[in-house]
Amino acid sequence: MDRWRDIIESLPDALIVLSSDLEPVIANQAAETILRVSPVSSGLLRDIFRQNDWLSRMAGDCLKNGQNLGVPETELHVGPRSIVVGAEVAPLLDEHGRTDCAIIVLRDLSHQKSAEHAASSGESNLRLSPAGLAHEVKNPLTGIKGAAELLASMFPDQPRAQQYCGVILDGVNRIAALVEQVLAVSAPQRLARDSVNIHQVLHAALRLSGLFPEAPAGVTVEQVFDPSIPEVVGDAAALERAFLNLITNAREAIGARGTIRLLTRMETQFRMSAEGRARQFLRVEISDSGPGMTEAEMSQLFTPFFTTKPTGTGLGLVLSQRIIALHGGRLWAERGGVGRAPKRGEPPGGMTFKVTLPVKRAGDPDRQS
Repeated sequence: MDRWRDIIESLPDALIVLSSDLEPVIANQAAETILRVSPVSSGLLRDIFRQNDWLSRMAGDCLKNGQNLGVPETELHVGPRSIVVGAEVAPLLDEHGRTDCAIIVLRDLSHQKSAEHAASSGESNLRLSPAGLAHEVKNPLTGIKGAAELLASMFPDQPRAQQYCGVILDGVNRIAALVEQVLAVSAPQRLARDSVNIHQVLHAALRLSGLFPEAPAGVTVEQVFDPSIPEVVGDAAALERAFLNLITNAREAIGARGTIRLLTRMETQFRMSAEGRARQFLRVEISDSGPGMTEAEMSQLFTPFFTTKPTGTGLGLVLSQRIIALHGGRLWAERGGVGRAPKRGEPPGGMTFKVTLPVKRAGDPDRQS
């Protein structure tokens, strides 16, 4: 236990463990620093929940439904102070797999906002939520789209006019899609906790990408599935979206011809422990025979708005990584995919994206997705 205490105290982020009665069980030094109090008391937490309805709701939902919830950026009010934080709330399970406590992690983002504060020169900062920003962007886009469609109908016999209107409409549609992806990445995720068959999720993602039950000519889809792996607990629709992004990336990487391989198996290297209990994981790998990525490109993967595709937004991988993380798993990429081994001195071809997810345990939900 001393070692675990050392680990908790070494975390740079504030960590608070709440009992089912919303009483503080553990609070590390970072929590005392961000809240400017020692120790973190029940009265202080009640005041914080009263000032921050969003945090109170997240903690309540987590304890009631065992949900993993997160907010990338918001304001935490502590008395007269306001702190910009990122917040995550996750359940702590007992030996029977039931939610026993809620773990709150607060990441201080104030240092990232210092440049904005300096630029404001003491003036009030404009604080606009992602939903509010999306609304402000979509309103003029609707007008622009309508005007372009009207212009196109006024000059049906002029190819140049049709071409320009097409460029406008393409741009409007791309901006609208980008806004939707930004909202998907930044909005709080409320995930279901159902029993999910990972192979059904993968087949649904393949179907949505046009690769199942039959792939187009020139494209080979290999399914190397372990039929004995257990189910996971989570949100089937969210997982389908995460894997659809990965499969779509593989499809675009190989072009008109190539191979995509999906592999599932039990994870043999990773084990996680909560209160002394080992947790088993399954692994999903999605490999392609495309050209692969350079080291420089690899270093920027999972960075918002970074993309190697001419029409990409750079948010698909960010969203997939967030969904997997909210399920208690991990997503990462490695160079090398399907195909021949590279010759000496050659970089590996293709890419492999790997996902680990915790499998269902006794006491987890029995509903089938």
